[in-house]
Amino acid sequence: MTNTVKVSLHHKFLKHMHHVVSGAIALVFWISFVPQGFAAVLEGPYPLLVTPWTEEAELDVPVLVKEAEFVERTGSSGIIWPTSVEVEALDATGEYEAGLQALAERASKPGAEFNSRLTAVCSGKTSAEVVARVKKVEAIAKRTGAKMAILARPPDDATDQMMIEAHYRALAKETTLPVIIQTYNGKSPQPDVDLIITLAKELPETYSWVKEESPGQQVNARMEQLLSHPEIKTVFCGWGAKAWVYQGGRIGALGAISQRPAYAGLFVRVFKRLSAGADASDPELAAAFTKYLYMINLGDVFSKYGDDEMRGPHLYVLQRLGIFRNRLSRTATGKVKEFEMSDKMKAEVDARLEFVGITAENPWGK
Repeated sequence: MTNTVKVSLHHKFLKHMHHVVSGAIALVFWISFVPQGFAAVLEGPYPLLVTPWTEEAELDVPVLVKEAEFVERTGSSGIIWPTSVEVEALDATGEYEAGLQALAERASKPGAEFNSRLTAVCSGKTSAEVVARVKKVEAIAKRTGAKMAILARPPDDATDQMMIEAHYRALAKETTLPVIIQTYNGKSPQPDVDLIITLAKELPETYSWVKEESPGQQVNARMEQLLSHPEIKTVFCGWGAKAWVYQGGRIGALGAISQRPAYAGLFVRVFKRLSAGADASDPELAAAFTKYLYMINLGDVFSKYGDDEMRGPHLYVLQRLGIFRNRLSRTATGKVKEFEMSDKMKAEVDARLEFVGITAENPWGK
């Protein structure tokens, strides 16, 4: 090897090492100066799964997983389970943990991982009950490696802001997962906006997201107050997401949580237009949202409770989509009851599905 070749190779080596060192310095610089508490991205539609039951009044785990797969296929950002009213009974039978474990295993299946973030509802009568459930969810996330989050409202027995603050600080000590704060449960006081902001500032990796569903007009005012603080990354609307076009388009609430998983594809269409800056005059936004309202209106038409039925006829929709095997709801431990439908009722649902165009193969509709 000549001296000229040796010098050339030496220069190439030094040049290579210069790039390596520069890259390493850049990485260290980024790690050192990136804002602490770099938060995960939680936004868009987070449909709440409808819990399926067997004829033996047990959680139908295979159908629950199939329902989650349907929602994932729509491109939804998240998948939530179970409802707050179901948590205690499910936990008492071991079905809470079993259902979340099955969902997490499917969400983390090698080569077929979910893009949707699996989100567990952790509610309870007391803070201790909720903390115990948070520990179970944390363990499931660590065992499976699934991308997960938690949705947590104040405990039912909270009586003031001090108790609510203590509750959320206790939760943060037990989980590494992002937590969506749910602001209303009809039993305890709502967490004040100032408290939520304080938690988001001090614990940004845990509390940067809020499901704001205060009653009446105050919900819009609170959304605006929350979003005026950069610490809040996303505000999710509740109440069936019936106000999402206004709250998303005018206020900036770019998340929605609703127990209408059959219409997740329509939710995805709405979110795409809202995130693109569309308002109520946008034809595609209007088309997707009005079709969503057209379908959830079935819960008003065929409700046994007055209006806003979230199971009932929507169980039939899930049947027609090839997801559910029955229209059963568990009324008590060991007991189930079928939602009965006449031929006229079924014909009405079928006609609306035909118009909207939702199918198992095309969950986004026409």
